[in-house]
Amino acid sequence: MMQSNRMTTTLKMTNLLLAVACAAVLMGSATADEEEVSMTVDEVVELIEPFGEGCTPKPEREHIVEMVLNKEDAKHESKCFRHCMLEQFELMPEGQLQYNEDKTVDMINMMFPDREDDGRRIIKTCNEQLKAEQDKCEAAHGIAMCMLREMRSSGFKIPEVKE
Repeated sequence: MMQSNRMTTTLKMTNLLLAVACAAVLMGSATADEEEVSMTVDEVVELIEPFGEGCTPKPEREHIVEMVLNKEDAKHESKCFRHCMLEQFELMPEGQLQYNEDKTVDMINMMFPDREDDGRRIIKTCNEQLKAEQDKCEAAHGIAMCMLREMRSSGFKIPEVKE
């Protein structure tokens, strides 16, 4: 029962991390001594949908799905939903076009302890790559896609969401 609660907590934190950090599809990540847990797109969408209530434009289900699946060629509305969530959790503060490095590192550290240096390097790299982007939605999405690629290439265990 204790491991089940820990896995449920891990799933909730993982989904929150996906939603707010938008760095990667971190759903289903588990520590080395746990079996891998994964969720379906529908399950993740249900958890994330309430975050769209205060967003403008209000995302439709298809936009949330695109964000959850980290579609590189996502619709602009999907990218804006990503930005809205980042703003809600102050990971991309209002008026800013880059991720807040310290807060994003803190979120990454919740799921990947002992990888702070890698997380910080990745955030700096991706913020720098997108520094010329002036559209807040494009910046939020571009940085997230960059972080996903960089995390995977750095050996972060990032499972895919089951469709």
